[in-house]
Amino acid sequence: MPILNYDLIDALINITPESTLADARKERSNATENTQAAFEAIFSAPSTQLTGEIKFLFARIIAEQTGSYVLADFYNQLLGQRSPNLNTPALQAAEHYLRILVSQPKQTHYSLIHALIEQGWHEADIILLAQLITFVTYQARLIEGLRLLQGNSTITKSAEPVTAGQWNSNSHTHQGQPAPTAFTQDQLGWESWLQARDPQTLEADEAQVMKKFGQLNSEYFLLLAHQSHILTLRTLIDRGVFYTLGGLPRWEREFAAAAVSKVNGCIYCASVHARKASQYAKERKADVEKLIATPVGAILAEGFDDRLTAITDFTTALSTTPIRATHQQVETLRQLGLSELELLDLIQSTAFFSWANRLMLSLGEPFELKQDKE
Repeated sequence: MPILNYDLIDALINITPESTLADARKERSNATENTQAAFEAIFSAPSTQLTGEIKFLFARIIAEQTGSYVLADFYNQLLGQRSPNLNTPALQAAEHYLRILVSQPKQTHYSLIHALIEQGWHEADIILLAQLITFVTYQARLIEGLRLLQGNSTITKSAEPVTAGQWNSNSHTHQGQPAPTAFTQDQLGWESWLQARDPQTLEADEAQVMKKFGQLNSEYFLLLAHQSHILTLRTLIDRGVFYTLGGLPRWEREFAAAAVSKVNGCIYCASVHARKASQYAKERKADVEKLIATPVGAILAEGFDDRLTAITDFTTALSTTPIRATHQQVETLRQLGLSELELLDLIQSTAFFSWANRLMLSLGEPFELKQDKE
């Protein structure tokens, strides 16, 4: 995969250099530049299972399922006239994992990972596959969200309001630990379905970066460290999306992350980011509690003030598969006073959690921590 000498997203949706959107993306340069770098890293990473052709084919399938035909066409062009054979058991297991993870992330489970292992997939290849799938779901939502800011969309009429998705109903995890069956702001643990890296096996530079970001004691991040360069770039995107000054208030970015998690059924991600939203805006804790308490099948964007209702409405519609967000939702947000930078922050926060939810849901599961009885 050759390194591109241009920004892929700018090129795909024709962002003009003098536009307010171009200015906003420059202001969020860490997220912009590292999104490009992550694309190049994922599609150039060596793999015993994932050839370049298979990566392009999988990416096209993901973009099509997600509803970004601009992105699907790009990957189709990279694929060209080649038609990779997916008839081997190893690739069939991978495609099955892919299709469930893209469209129904909460339906992923241990048996999908076990099937990959049985077909000869090793941890590094499985993590690369997971990062490929989840990155393209992020990439697609980023592209379609930005196209809406430009007034471009194939969706012209709002669909039914988005409702809370299914979530875990099992009382115990695969390893027998008590599993949460309700959304919560309490701190949770997370267990992997694969063998995470031993910190002692990390190269000095890998350990230094993970220590810098506080990841060395996390089973989740040590698992993602099977592809450490991609992990570093993903972490830099996370920092560029959530840890920046100005633009959308931090609590609303965290609220958006929790709302995406309600669509996808990710109890773990919601627990982290609902808690953060409540910490950044203590006066809005009741709104956060209302969001995470929304039952399966109930409308998510309901019962808030106008601004938060519009934010939730857009965020959840951008999170569905296929995407259901509309230009009218963006116009409503603009009428409520959101600037181009705030809208970019909202889109990036939403898109990033398409990535985060799917990694956490498909590589392991949360468990309840023992409460201190003192």
